[in-house]
Amino acid sequence: MRNGLRFGRAFLLAFSALSTSACDQLFTDPPFDSDGKLTSAELHYFLGGMKEATNISEKMEACIKTEAERRADIAGDPETLKPESLSLPDENWVPLDKSDKRLILAQLVVTEASVFCTTGREM
Repeated sequence: MRNGLRFGRAFLLAFSALSTSACDQLFTDPPFDSDGKLTSAELHYFLGGMKEATNISEKMEACIKTEAERRADIAGDPETLKPESLSLPDENWVPLDKSDKRLILAQLVVTEASVFCTTGREM
């Protein structure tokens, strides 16, 4: 009986530790709090998820990363970006806060880069 309780306690402690660790990962904010042009960490946030979800090749990943970085460089700082350059209405872009603008721009840049690298055409 005592061994069963010890095992139960050890299991509960291990489960609690693993759950806490998993929850910390779930609730960690994405890296969208920088200033200036998009950072590679912001782009990697979407690139990493895409690689996990789609199992893309190394060559395709390199193409998307290079193209996304190029597009992010051209786009510039999300805070000073003109929404019409992204085909977004002012009323959808202007009210967004800094991190939301960065998140949307990073997602758009990575999406456009992936379409270009897989089809050879612009969106």
